Amino acid sequence: MTPTRTRPKIAVIGAGWAGLSAAVQLVRRADLTLFEAGRKAGGRARASGGGSHGFSFLDNGQHICIGAYRSVSALLTRIGVNEQNAFLRLPLQWYLHDGLRFQTAPLPAPLHLAVGVLLGKNAPLGQKVRLLRDMAALKRHHAAARADCSVADWLRRRRVPRKLMTGFWQPLVWGALNTPLETASLNTLAHVLRDGVWAAKSSSDYLIPKRDLGSIMAEPALAYLRRHGADIRLSTRAPQPCPLPDGRISIGGETFDAVIMAVAPQHAAALLPDDTPADIQTAYRNIRHHAITTVYLRYARPVALPAALTGFSDGTAQWLIRRGALGLPDNEIAAVISVSGQCGIGKAEDWAAAVHADVLRVCPDVGEPLAAQVITEKRATHAAAAGRVPPDLAWLHRRRIFPAGDYLHPRYPATLEAAVQSGISAADECLAALKAV
Repeated sequence: MTPTRTRPKIAVIGAGWAGLSAAVQLVRRADLTLFEAGRKAGGRARASGGGSHGFSFLDNGQHICIGAYRSVSALLTRIGVNEQNAFLRLPLQWYLHDGLRFQTAPLPAPLHLAVGVLLGKNAPLGQKVRLLRDMAALKRHHAAARADCSVADWLRRRRVPRKLMTGFWQPLVWGALNTPLETASLNTLAHVLRDGVWAAKSSSDYLIPKRDLGSIMAEPALAYLRRHGADIRLSTRAPQPCPLPDGRISIGGETFDAVIMAVAPQHAAALLPDDTPADIQTAYRNIRHHAITTVYLRYARPVALPAALTGFSDGTAQWLIRRGALGLPDNEIAAVISVSGQCGIGKAEDWAAAVHADVLRVCPDVGEPLAAQVITEKRATHAAAAGRVPPDLAWLHRRRIFPAGDYLHPRYPATLEAAVQSGISAADECLAALKAV
């Protein structure tokens, strides 16, 4: 007599951070198959597929985590990654070459931020007091659960001085939401601040990767899945899942009890069932994106940036990362340009020249760069726009299809934390639904 299978058979489509998180959450409780169309796992947060080109490493975008990324931290611990080996942890530093400079104080929240700002440099006391007053007003707005609006509209109603708009709020919103002030969601920004800098001093810490993100998360996650018996199929594009009359799902003739669909929204259309309601299909089609460009430069001599993250309120680069602070070669820098589609720059050599001009403002004697690499992710993040409503997934859940991805998170912008939380949530909802059958 054949024994009855007690573990569900589940497919995960997509091996970005959401799909890997879902797979890790499921693998000890299900027979798991992971489909990934690309040759490498990691999605938009992985080592560049083009090689390092002589740099210490190149990711397909410079990522910076924060201490509030608790789900990321728990996931890395589960798959055996040591934070100290993977990241440099620094207190939150705000260092603008042409503006405000402060660092959080060694005090509990909220004093760590208030004292840090008041002791900050390169800005008059009145400006720093005004910033704290506006931050307190945003806290009250969030606590009152008021209707969403754009950050720009809220700042105008508050009559925030232009110096603070360009020297603090704009780089903050670009960095946190990768969305222009005119359309960025105030409530999403408040969620990020509440769970980060407002929550605890450690939650506001920077965690800057010291290695490529493939070796930090994607490769250890795949190794963990293999150890626990997962069937991993890289370079395999999964066909459209087809719901069967008995409630199970067929993928290319193979039957599964359920599917986690962890793909980017532009790829979801090919995977949604043919009878998916129009409102869900429209919601997926209406998700908009913004680009992020990362420029890596290597010089003949060390680049003596004054802070591990040095920013500009009016530069092409919003932030320069001093890679020497990470234990990497001190003649390398990485530059981050959020919402880079609005810069009007197309060619790699033009990006490199513009960022080099920013570097010269801080380090005028650094010389010409020996090498440059430019990586633009055109769909780096979804637009964290005011009033954004994620798709209603209930219809798909009833058909045992559980989408996951940072763009589906109800409160956060497109971050690694949002991707991990979404993957774990989809996995838990999937198991709960199968248990209820």
